[in-house]
Amino acid sequence: MSFFDRRLDLQRSGIAFGNDSSSATEAEPAKISTDISLVAIDRSDPEAFALSEVILRGVTAALNKYLKDRPLFRECSPEQSLFVIPIFNIQRYGPGEGFKSWHCDWTISDEATEPVHRVLAWILYCNDIDSAGTEFYWQKHHECAERGKLVIFPAGLSHIHRGRVNNKETKTIATGWINAGSRDSYLSRLATF
Repeated sequence: MSFFDRRLDLQRSGIAFGNDSSSATEAEPAKISTDISLVAIDRSDPEAFALSEVILRGVTAALNKYLKDRPLFRECSPEQSLFVIPIFNIQRYGPGEGFKSWHCDWTISDEATEPVHRVLAWILYCNDIDSAGTEFYWQKHHECAERGKLVIFPAGLSHIHRGRVNNKETKTIATGWINAGSRDSYLSRLATF
């Protein structure tokens, strides 16, 4: 939270990749946020690199536990291997802001995070916000925004979701994806972009 507050130089308006802008009303975009994109392989900003490494290590440890509890998940994934994408966002939603449109994290768009390879998505809630969090459509489930809680869920159409908006408080999350394949192969492909 303090990193986000301090690093105004890294903050940008949030973007919802893969969403057809015509599906959202012109008066309201699919997502309204302020984002900081982090790349856990970019050492040019030591403070950003250190934070991204800590978050990436934590999500990787959680992924390993998730897969230990669900061994069939890895067995059925392409290459029987999954890894946390080293590119992710810290997103801040002010009062009334959010990712308001129903969406999933799998698309066929052509971007560096290779969304066609996404198997899982993750959200790390950075603060406690009453009546905020994430709503999952088919599951009829609301995951509360509780500081330190990490949720991992399928990136595909089975887990269509949206952010629950709080009109009085600000919510901050870190979020990214887990792809099928190997990290080394991904980094090799990323180097050619």
